[in-house]
Amino acid sequence: MDDDAERDDTAHDQADLIPLLLQHLHAPLAGTTYLRGVLPAPGDADAVRVAVGPVTAVSARELTLYEFPLVVGEEGVTAYDVIGMLRTLCGPPSGAVGTVMGMPLVLVDPAVVDRAPETAADRGLRLVRTLVRPYDETWGDPLLHGFLFLDQDRVRLYFRVAGLPGVTAADVRTTGALTALTAALPSLLEGEGEQMAADYADPHCARVLDATYW
Repeated sequence: MDDDAERDDTAHDQADLIPLLLQHLHAPLAGTTYLRGVLPAPGDADAVRVAVGPVTAVSARELTLYEFPLVVGEEGVTAYDVIGMLRTLCGPPSGAVGTVMGMPLVLVDPAVVDRAPETAADRGLRLVRTLVRPYDETWGDPLLHGFLFLDQDRVRLYFRVAGLPGVTAADVRTTGALTALTAALPSLLEGEGEQMAADYADPHCARVLDATYW
């Protein structure tokens, strides 16, 4: 498999995790800890980063970032593995290897972290989700394969855009004209690549589109 195909497979794996984790934007993983982001690991690494913290967070500095490999040996790491490990890990961060965008970064070894057992609600949700939206290997273009709530009103979206190297991010306001923005985003991402600035504080993307004015 060539490098481009490997990068595409990694981005698809990251994208596939997102809908399976989204319920934890509103339902806590444990205690008062909620999902606040799913980010592509830098450098096209075969890994995903998950940001968690209080639902009331007004800054990424209130969050903790956990990095999970997408493959261990010959086995893929699933969204349900990630949820189970996060429930075990949630609490004051320990073992951080540094900070990223103000968040402590913890590298997770699935071989040594126990998975909290699934709940009855987890199993019910999995059943209903599978029936409502059966899995198929189709992906959008641009491909959304990450997001991070920067505060209560702004979210950074991470895309793989055809013709642009690396990851392209877009900052949007959740209180803006979302219907119009959703329709316009593909052309904005594809047409304004040269005008986008880098955010050197964010290693997860090569450039950022400021769409907060929508």
